[in-house]
Amino acid sequence: MDVEADVDQLAGVLPLADIIPFPDLVFGGAILVAMMLLHGLFIGMITRHFYRRSAVLARRMHALLRLDGLLAIVIFLLLALHLGEIVLWTGALVWSKLVSDWRVAAFFAANTYTTLGYGTFVLPPEWNMMAPIIAISGLFTFGWTASVLVDFVRAANRIRHPPPTA
Repeated sequence: MDVEADVDQLAGVLPLADIIPFPDLVFGGAILVAMMLLHGLFIGMITRHFYRRSAVLARRMHALLRLDGLLAIVIFLLLALHLGEIVLWTGALVWSKLVSDWRVAAFFAANTYTTLGYGTFVLPPEWNMMAPIIAISGLFTFGWTASVLVDFVRAANRIRHPPPTA
């Protein structure tokens, strides 16, 4: 069995460098990892704020309106976090000179990050795998945010409707 011939044959069938070019993977992957770390840092801060404030509200009578206000603030902070991440992608696209115009870069980053994917601008052909990497980062962060938001709503509902005491 000739392993080298098998590897050469496999390389001809699966041209990975053509499917996911190395520069896209390294540059986009580095930004994606940095973004996920940043997302985790800010999600942690927002989570601590929510639980600290909700614990105070749970001890107060008639604090339900304030609890709704806390949820609104947390939702706004989560939105601001995602907008900040779009700005980070925008900056990366402009800094790397893949896109020269900030407005075009922001529109492209926002559409790609949210996986809407409409618009007329496309990256240069040799960098076209950046768009899926940006979309993957949005999928990861939106999924993470959704799970945290579900937990916040669950906690708020426990405060609104505490279990009956025996």
